[in-house]
Amino acid sequence: MSHQIAKTAVDRENFFEPALFYQSAREGMRDFLTNVLPESHDGVLLPAFIGWSPNEGSGVFDPVGELGNHFGFYDLNPDLTADLEDLERNLSTGRYRVLVLIHYFGRTEPALSRVSELAQQYDVLLLEDLAHGFFSSVNGKDAGSFGQVRLFSLHKMFPLTQGGLITYSSQTLVKGQKSTMAELAVDIMSYNWDAIAAIRRANFAGLTERLKSLPEFGGKFQLLWPELGALDVPQTLPVRIFGDSRDNIYKCMNEDGLGMVSLYHTLIDHVRRDFDSMMDLSRHIINFPVHQDVRPESLDFLVSAFQARLND
Repeated sequence: MSHQIAKTAVDRENFFEPALFYQSAREGMRDFLTNVLPESHDGVLLPAFIGWSPNEGSGVFDPVGELGNHFGFYDLNPDLTADLEDLERNLSTGRYRVLVLIHYFGRTEPALSRVSELAQQYDVLLLEDLAHGFFSSVNGKDAGSFGQVRLFSLHKMFPLTQGGLITYSSQTLVKGQKSTMAELAVDIMSYNWDAIAAIRRANFAGLTERLKSLPEFGGKFQLLWPELGALDVPQTLPVRIFGDSRDNIYKCMNEDGLGMVSLYHTLIDHVRRDFDSMMDLSRHIINFPVHQDVRPESLDFLVSAFQARLND
């Protein structure tokens, strides 16, 4: 055994995890499925809370449906964490080769390690959808560290008009996939990730404190996640509206230029009949912006406007 030590690292395979850049995460997902799951019977299991819009379609699901892969869905709990019992029931059928886990709105799935164990037990690839979780992945130690495939939507986290990224835990999973926008690496490396993460976390904390202090809290709305994980960096702050005022609140606040988001206001047709709790949540969820352009001095106005619309 040689004990020679080079002056610098020279082994290109040591800790190498391929990173491929695309115009969108959807394009990267299609490239992955085309090259790694060429047979339609190679099934993909997805969570049941997947949105659709007439302008953008459904990002993570569209490539699956368009390529004709067999697919199925597992249920989630009311706070969008994985229903482990239903997940294992689906995996035990042996019909799937890929399991998709979504870290909704940037929060790390609390049962990620158990989900990974189930994926290994049933011999399926774990794909972590981090479309909302780029900063949670680079800021923490869990999100993005269990999956063999990680999917990122860069334009949702940075001031870019487009951009997707897929990283793989092993070169053996790259069987023909190719970047279509490798120059995006320069764009995202030109930002201070730590500063962005800190602002997003601070905005989330500031909004949470203000929302909890409203007299309507608990009666007219609730926070989907009352607390933020120590290493998580949010994409938005999700709130559940009681009653039927969500659409009006969304419309009016955006007319006022307040940037509210409702990413999952409509679920894809394939889950609408079988997952009542997810359908109910999609009708009531709304998201506050917490991104790096939101100034701390705007939070009071944002919450006051929400309170006014809540009581319209």
